[in-house]
Parts: sequence; C-alpha cells; structure tokens
Amino acid sequence: MNIFVTVAMVLILWLLMTFFSWLWVIISAKSTGTILTSDQFSQKIEETHSAQIIDVRETSTYKRSHIMGARNIPSMNFSQGKSGLRKDRDIFLYDDSLRNVLRASKALKKQSYDKQHIFLLRGGFKNYPGKKTN
Repeated sequence: MNIFVTVAMVLILWLLMTFFSWLWVIISAKSTGTILTSDQFSQKIEETHSAQIIDVRETSTYKRSHIMGARNIPSMNFSQGKSGLRKDRDIFLYDDSLRNVLRASKALKKQSYDKQHIFLLRGGFKNYPGKKTN
C-alpha cells in the first residue's frame, strides 16, 4: 500500500509542478507583451500597417513554413541584443510554443521596447489560421 501512496504523491507533485510552470509562463508573458489567440493574432496583423512579424524558431524550421511576411530571428539572437527591430512599430512574435516567444519578449523588454507594441501568439504556429508559406 505504501507504493501506491508514493506513486500517487509523485503524480500529484508532478501535476502541480506542471500547472505552476504553465502559470508562470503565462504571467511572465503578460508582463512583456500582449498574448493573443491565433485568430486575434491573425486579425491584428491584418489591421496593423508596417507590422514586424518575427518567427523566433530555428532557421531550418522557418524555411519549411512560416507566416507570410515574417522574418526569422531565432530566440537566441534576442538575448544577444541583435534584433534590429524598430521600436515605433508593432512586433508580432511567434514560435511553436510560448516559452521561446517569452524569452524573446523578455529580451526586447530589457532593450526598452514598449510592451504595448509586442504581441505574442498563444497556441503556437501550427494553430495560426492566416496566410502561411508552403
């Protein structure tokens, strides 16, 4: 019976850690930009003139398929301060997960970008309904 209690405790602890990890990502992302669903993200891009759409995935993944008009700047480049993005235009960041987008948005915040101009895709690239390549 002790083995079942131990397994149950480990499972509950794992579930709690997963939940709080997810919650931390969401809270952190909200402090660095605006999180949008895939439909909101697509609509906001269409409404915004001179949008800077940035794919933070690795180059090989970007080459396979990406949002039309997007530039590829892997998330590691943001931490090195090499984004080259304009501060007066809206920035749309996306990846397959929110974690890498969060890393990029935190780096932009450290570089004095206004969080009002940073938009993050929740749900990943695979759920994006707008125009894509390939």
